[in-house]
Amino acid sequence: MHDLDNILIELSFIFLQFLLFVANYQIMKKKIMHPAVLFSLIWFSILLLHFIFKLTLLSELFPLSVSTFLVFFFGTLAFSLGGFIQTVIWQKQNSQTILVDSKNNDINQLLRIVLLSIIVIGLPFYIRAAYRVFLASNIDNFFIGLRTELSYGDEDIGVVKYLTSFSFIVFAINLFAYFKHKNTINRILLTVSLLLAFTYALFVTGRTLIFLLLCIYVGISYVLNNGVSIKKIGLLTGFFILFFISIGIMYGKGGDTENSLKENIRPAAEMTAIYLVSPLNAFEWETHHQLQINYEGNNSLRFFMKIGEQLHVVPNLKVDELVQPFVFVPYLTNVYTVYSPYIKDFGKLYAWLMIALFGFLHTWLYNKAVSTKNIRYTLYYSFLLFPLLISFFMDFYLTITSLWLQIIFFTEIFLKINQLLVRRKRDNIIVISQ
Repeated sequence: MHDLDNILIELSFIFLQFLLFVANYQIMKKKIMHPAVLFSLIWFSILLLHFIFKLTLLSELFPLSVSTFLVFFFGTLAFSLGGFIQTVIWQKQNSQTILVDSKNNDINQLLRIVLLSIIVIGLPFYIRAAYRVFLASNIDNFFIGLRTELSYGDEDIGVVKYLTSFSFIVFAINLFAYFKHKNTINRILLTVSLLLAFTYALFVTGRTLIFLLLCIYVGISYVLNNGVSIKKIGLLTGFFILFFISIGIMYGKGGDTENSLKENIRPAAEMTAIYLVSPLNAFEWETHHQLQINYEGNNSLRFFMKIGEQLHVVPNLKVDELVQPFVFVPYLTNVYTVYSPYIKDFGKLYAWLMIALFGFLHTWLYNKAVSTKNIRYTLYYSFLLFPLLISFFMDFYLTITSLWLQIIFFTEIFLKINQLLVRRKRDNIIVISQ
């Protein structure tokens, strides 16, 4: 009887999440890539998968309580509300049709070649630094040793680590340029930049960063092609899952390279299922067993606290580690969904307010991108698809503020230099024509 009650509760909240998705889909004029639609779809899908996996691959998975389901439900509602408020404001301020902002979409080809050359030249230095970190781990397998040392050791890859975010920017810029003009040189630059960005992400040993490449492609493709088909999203998602499993086996997670394909199928499938749904249970375990709201902000605002600590502005402040401790639910996991750092800092209301703020920001960027096709807003919309689509896993908003600042810095520097070069080229053309 108790199991039946749990099933009915879970199905009820799955249905409520589905209703939120349908409502967002209708309100946002059936735009599947609208942030509010995507967020509600992701959380409906994850809750549904949690229910399915509990009956199949992960039969021992702990049930979720009503209080946990309510956090997820009101979180989706908050994100949707933020998106709705921004949409209403946008419609009032932009009642007339906005023309495509093509004047800011020209990209200097030589500049793109220079940027690509930087990450090509930097790659050997990056690999050498990664190998040095691997040696410190004293583990035979390169990627397992590198991952272990980067996550739990004292070694750091050094200043070359900024080449990772830089390579993602270069890939995004070349993808944008390719969609604007599908010629041979743009195709070559795009292919090389994709391979390089993928290589850098591979050496970071975090599979989630590789997902960022997929988000960039889907976002830019959607904006510049005026839509993206469900079939294409399905194929890309399927490809990523297969790739995710393969990389996991290479990293020694969910399989073994020495085993046959048949022997790896079951553990790889279970590990993928654990990645997808165990964060929900980890979040519940955290809120019921070790939640102590500190009202200091050293989880969600850890970047700013760390800066303050290093500058001795806020001495004696302990900033929590980004890599969280493992818990058994009863499957081993150390990720706690997007809500964890915010609730640990200032409680549930703060978490919902921040989620609503993210919904507002996402929707503003979405509206700017699809209406103007401007490169700046298109890039930022595409990048922010990453923390949105992976919100069920962990927080990639404020807890990785450093990465977002790198992305903003590199993007704005590029746009400024590109603007100067494009303007100079136009002025030269005008002079010649006269």
